[in-house]
Amino acid sequence: MANSGMRSLALIHCILLALSGSALADGTTDEAGGEITLEEVVVTAALPLDKYLVTSSVITAKEIEEKGAKNLSEALIDVPGLNMHRGKKNANTVDIRGSSVSYSKIYIDGVLVNPLAKVNGSDSVDLDMFPVGNISKIEVIKGPAPVAYGTDAIGGIILITTKSGREQPGGKLSLSGGSDNTRNGSFSYGGYEGRLNYFFNAGTEHTDGFVDNAERKSNYFNTKMSWNLSPGELLTLAGGYSTTDKGTMNAIDPVDGHVISTKSGFWPALKNWKFKDWTKTSLSLDYAKKADAKLDYNLKLYRFTEKQTMLANGADYDAAAAAELGLSFTGGVYQGSANRDVGYSTTRWNYSPWESALKGLELASNYKLTDVHTLSYGLLYNSVDWKNSASIDPVNDPYHPDRLYWKRYESKRYGYYLQDHFTPDDKTAITVGVRRDTNEVINTDKSSIKDSDTNPTVNIVRQLDENTTVRASYGETSSFPLINQLYGTYGNSRLKPEKSKNYEFGLKHRFDRNLSGDIAFFKNDISNRIDTDPVTRIYYNLTSATIKGVELELKQKFSPRLLGFVNYTYLETSSVQNDGTVKELTYTPKNHFNYGVHYQAGNGYRLNLTGRWIDARATDDTGQADTRTGTDGAKPVYRTLSSYHVVDVQLKRQVNPSFDWYVAVYNLFDKHYQSRLFYPAAGRSVMIGTDYKF
Repeated sequence: MANSGMRSLALIHCILLALSGSALADGTTDEAGGEITLEEVVVTAALPLDKYLVTSSVITAKEIEEKGAKNLSEALIDVPGLNMHRGKKNANTVDIRGSSVSYSKIYIDGVLVNPLAKVNGSDSVDLDMFPVGNISKIEVIKGPAPVAYGTDAIGGIILITTKSGREQPGGKLSLSGGSDNTRNGSFSYGGYEGRLNYFFNAGTEHTDGFVDNAERKSNYFNTKMSWNLSPGELLTLAGGYSTTDKGTMNAIDPVDGHVISTKSGFWPALKNWKFKDWTKTSLSLDYAKKADAKLDYNLKLYRFTEKQTMLANGADYDAAAAAELGLSFTGGVYQGSANRDVGYSTTRWNYSPWESALKGLELASNYKLTDVHTLSYGLLYNSVDWKNSASIDPVNDPYHPDRLYWKRYESKRYGYYLQDHFTPDDKTAITVGVRRDTNEVINTDKSSIKDSDTNPTVNIVRQLDENTTVRASYGETSSFPLINQLYGTYGNSRLKPEKSKNYEFGLKHRFDRNLSGDIAFFKNDISNRIDTDPVTRIYYNLTSATIKGVELELKQKFSPRLLGFVNYTYLETSSVQNDGTVKELTYTPKNHFNYGVHYQAGNGYRLNLTGRWIDARATDDTGQADTRTGTDGAKPVYRTLSSYHVVDVQLKRQVNPSFDWYVAVYNLFDKHYQSRLFYPAAGRSVMIGTDYKF
């Protein structure tokens, strides 16, 4: 199948070259014989989002800078429909309309950069590890996404476009520091000379964390270089590297503050976990060609790798929790059940590395068939290799760094799509697409599970008048089971793919030159949704789940100096268990408000104030999987987390075009809350920083 997919890609590429042969033969003059201006071309795998007009949010580099955001989670914090919360691995992760990041995709310049979420779940993605110094634009697609990005993203798509040297020439030095011994620094430089365009940035971040065992140290480097080979022909090379060491927050009993020792999952009854050398690399080569007025295409090769090394100190085990689990103690080693391999040493640090690598090839094209029809089509092949460590001697010497071997798994994806963008008149746009995907997961013993599915999408946009636009869309998705869900410690090889039918209706309206609004009504019907048993932690398919809600956003320009916004998301979720019971999806707030004001004062001063109110959220707590404080022998069970309201404020001064400074206070009123059960969120913190451009 892989060879067949590669042959198809090569064949279509040759056809496209043949179609554009006349343009390639004489790429310096137009039909009238005039000289063509040499400029960068951008050929995407789909039409621009302003033509597709799905429900999306766009965040520019200027807006990121005005927010004072230093990473992706801070840049996305006030986007409607998105809910940030810190996971068990001290990872700041996001839900899009009630679906975790495992059901979403994050792309940087067209390269998928969260493949591990498709292997090991959402806690393996930390948005804090994506710096924003090199980001030109962030686009968040909610609802049925264009088929070019795959139809396996039930939640949505986050598209990141990085800066170019032509867009931001010169250098920039940024320094900041503040609470929890936080020290950050970054440097970027970009420019262009003739046909060459280049940009790079590098930085380092350090924090001791707001609670014990939440420290983090990161170093990163990103670069992007583009060459105009000829008019309308662009070659882009982009790459990045980052490495992070960080602790994993301990679960804390809200009654008396002691550390809760889990009795399920990997290495039960251990505390004080951390990650060493969490390393990511990315490399992509993109060839884009505007063959003529009708045809453009690009060919992309890419590779993304991620490595994690997890450690836990065996001396910090909870003897009572281990005894309750029935773990036998022999020679400093706790033994677990043979089929789960949960043994660990109590005399040293336990060690478990994981590695994954995504490599792929994609071909995409847009062809203007007529004045009213534009076809987009493409092919892709990619594979994810995942290596999970296991002990050579799990009985006597488990998880010793020198006594491990690799269990190897692989996930292969083949896909192709066709989309028609139809504009019957100057006020109407209709986009219809269909995509076919095949996913094959290969176990360490070479057995495999293969699933295929075909999914359609349709999007209709109608401009009612110069101030009002309505849209309606329908899309189907298939989310194939993750490698870990099929073959991991708690895997279930009988899992079925999750199917989703997504409906949406939206309206944009400009009330006057200063006030605009956007409202969207959506519903997502999911069958065979994958969940975990709260006690056994084994993955299984729910009968069905439904997510429906409303998003509302208003933006007001009160004066040339004062801007404000408010957005509101209402979510109603339910899932039908196999026994017929119905419950809410976990950690999805029913009501979610974001608001903010931006005031430009005199002498270069700017004040930004933003706030968010998050409603109560359901948990999957049963009181059986940990050692918490009890009353009369009964453990308290927390069915919901309480609501919370957090306000952030930033004062910034632009001293001159080259120099500014700022002071930011996060969680201004020091609100104490939990974004995930037993994991406290950060209290008040202060950051002071400066930027110098040259």
